[in-house]
Amino acid sequence: MAQVQLQDVHKIYPDGTKAVRALNLEIQSGEFLCVLGPSGCGKSTTLRMIAGLEEVSSGIIEVDGQDIVGTPARERDIAMVFENYALYPHLNVFDNIAMPLVARRTAKPEIRERVERIAGTMGICEHLTKRPSKLSGGQRQRVSLARAMIRSPKMFLMDEPLGHLEEYLRIELRREIRALHEATGGTTFYITHDQEEAAAVSDRIAVMTDGVLQQVGTMADLIDRPVNRFVAEFVGEPPISMFNDVAVANGQIRLGDYSVALPPALNRAVDASPPVSVGVRPGKFSIDDAEAEGLSAIAQSVQLMGEWAAILCDTPAGPATALAAKSELPSEGARVKLNPDPEGLLLFNKNGRNIVSAEV
Repeated sequence: MAQVQLQDVHKIYPDGTKAVRALNLEIQSGEFLCVLGPSGCGKSTTLRMIAGLEEVSSGIIEVDGQDIVGTPARERDIAMVFENYALYPHLNVFDNIAMPLVARRTAKPEIRERVERIAGTMGICEHLTKRPSKLSGGQRQRVSLARAMIRSPKMFLMDEPLGHLEEYLRIELRREIRALHEATGGTTFYITHDQEEAAAVSDRIAVMTDGVLQQVGTMADLIDRPVNRFVAEFVGEPPISMFNDVAVANGQIRLGDYSVALPPALNRAVDASPPVSVGVRPGKFSIDDAEAEGLSAIAQSVQLMGEWAAILCDTPAGPATALAAKSELPSEGARVKLNPDPEGLLLFNKNGRNIVSAEV
């Protein structure tokens, strides 16, 4: 296991592109940390700097208290898994998995025992004599994972390892990746753009955009306590409803034709930092009939999601999305009232900061 600390790390390319800016991040020993963000946010560059595949422009990367900036990649005791498998096409599955042990001149009986054990864990024993071209995408990724896991390094770096697999394989391999992490006890740094995947495998999630770390926490932290509008809008499915240019007076916040009384804690925060926008998660709306009290809405679209559905509405305050059980769906075009849970309101100031959240 390895404890990793990035201190004021920058990556600036020769053309002036700032890929990573002032990154401070700690990965705890034995932790499974996911980095989540849109394309170009700096997450893969960060992984490559930890691996030693990208030079650090400035800053420190410590592993167990030792600065590894400048240490060759081969000396960092790190195993990597990529989206494209990176298997040797001329070798069979056994030899692909065994390669890290062969490179370290491990005794042949030990190699066979360890390869067969990890192959059994990954469910690929019957494929050990096959070459990669004879395997499915899911089987190839299992081989790639087995090769990374076989030598029990201090740290695993995984860059979108499930990125182009079918959904059912992604779900299956998420479980296996998490189980292997727990079995090996290593530290895992995992890159993904898929928030469902991040929630399924991680202990904590780091959200980045434009090379800047926005927030680190559990999925519940990111959903319920986002530090800013970017995190609030990027994380969460269906997406949050955001209402701009809101008015606050006498302990109430005005959303279109409806006023919501603020809980005491939010009311105190409003006094210190007046909000300009309000976010409401779809699950924080209740849907009532048109004669009830609430925010007037027209159900424009009903999108089924298993036993639930997302109801996309037009309101005087702007577009809104609510969730409803499949058995209680309004018809498209129906007039309804939306009632936001006051405890679930997320208020943001003019700088986009959540007025009740702590800084990163």
